[in-house]
Amino acid sequence: MTLMTADAMTTEREPKGPGPVPSEPEPVPRDPVPAEPEPDEPGPAPTEPPGTKPGTHPAPEPPD
Repeated sequence: MTLMTADAMTTEREPKGPGPVPSEPEPVPRDPVPAEPEPDEPGPAPTEPPGTKPGTHPAPEPPD
């Protein structure tokens, strides 16, 4: 064990290594999270207005 003086303990040591030390670590890439999971079963069917055939849309009302 090497004894150090107070001056040697308070000064910052030079980083060892060939390149500069990054100030911030690189962010770890994360897997994208789906906004909404896919449902296993389809949701309820949209309700159709009475008197229409399934799958058809009522005609727009003409302006007065």
